Amino acid sequence: MRCEASISPYCSWVKTTSTNPEIHDTTLREGEQTPGVVSSIEDKVEIAGLLLEVGVDRIEAGFPASSTTEFNAVRRIVEEYGDEPIFGFARAVKRDVDAVIGSGCGGLLLCFPPSEIHLEYKLRMSKEEYLEKALSIVEYAKSHGLKIIYSAEDSTRASYDWLIRVFKTVKNAGVDVCRVVDTLGCISPSAMYMLISELYGRGFRPLEVHCHNDHGLALANSLAAYEAGSAGISTSVLGLGERAGIAATEEAILALTNFYKVRKYRTELLTKLCRFVAEKAGIDIWPIKPVVGSNVFTHYSGIHQDGVLKNPIVYECFSPEMVGGTRRILLGYVSGRAAVKAKLMELGVNPDDGLVNELMRRIKEYSYNRRSALTDEEFLKLLKEVSGWSP
Repeated sequence: MRCEASISPYCSWVKTTSTNPEIHDTTLREGEQTPGVVSSIEDKVEIAGLLLEVGVDRIEAGFPASSTTEFNAVRRIVEEYGDEPIFGFARAVKRDVDAVIGSGCGGLLLCFPPSEIHLEYKLRMSKEEYLEKALSIVEYAKSHGLKIIYSAEDSTRASYDWLIRVFKTVKNAGVDVCRVVDTLGCISPSAMYMLISELYGRGFRPLEVHCHNDHGLALANSLAAYEAGSAGISTSVLGLGERAGIAATEEAILALTNFYKVRKYRTELLTKLCRFVAEKAGIDIWPIKPVVGSNVFTHYSGIHQDGVLKNPIVYECFSPEMVGGTRRILLGYVSGRAAVKAKLMELGVNPDDGLVNELMRRIKEYSYNRRSALTDEEFLKLLKEVSGWSP
């Protein structure tokens, strides 16, 4: 069984500032902001258990102040798994923080946007008023023994000197982790690398990032931040979240495992986790979804099939076993002789050239006419028609 990844040797050229990454999963908070996704309390408890089994470092269990149901869900999760790895979401509002305290969470995800855009158009307060409120709410939360992640919403659009001032103020007040938030997915990986490098160099440690995927760069930005010094990466299963979602938990974990040789997560449980979340969310996993999509280990082209049948490493960067997946060889219009021979040998049928050629002709014709691959049952039917085979 091949469970190690076959990664480009050039990855060894990369030197990371961070050494011990921490996955902060927010499926139960950010993920629930996906339109139509509403999980029961029982489902949330089970999802939290699967996340901890995979090995995520923190779980953002919800927004306790948003409703009685949400409060009860967060409290149930804390009762089931303990308070230390469980964080509750709150705005910079005392009532929100009180709800996190009441739910029993060991940590507080304090969301307060410092960008000038938010200050002018949403919060409608001056920078001095912002700092005064931030300082007050941090001191209040800290007095109740909470570990605080200060989530600076829209911080990738905040001016640099102002962001430094905000982080310095809250850090001095007792914030444990400063989080850079790319709320609109509007920063490039190289820019994220430079920003995190600057913050890290100024002593803001530990750092965390929360990257949205509006430009399809959430994972790239998260990894750039990790290389630059951000130990924390905020993710959600399947990338669920507002608009285009955020960095996907399963993708971040596999990338950390394969590219940076992190060995703290149970990658073999990722497919199970994603399928469970998808089922409870009432969504289908996109077939070409990285890591866990049904096509990730499906080989259809004859050239690829021939290579994989000789040695999977030829066309698989990582094995299906590594993520709890399954390899499939599909027969259809673009398939080749090697796949047909392999199918016949699996059935104990002699793959002589005449039989293979006739099956190939029929498979291509059948597949082309209906624009899809054959199922195993359809292949067996063709085999019976051509050779009289029976199981």
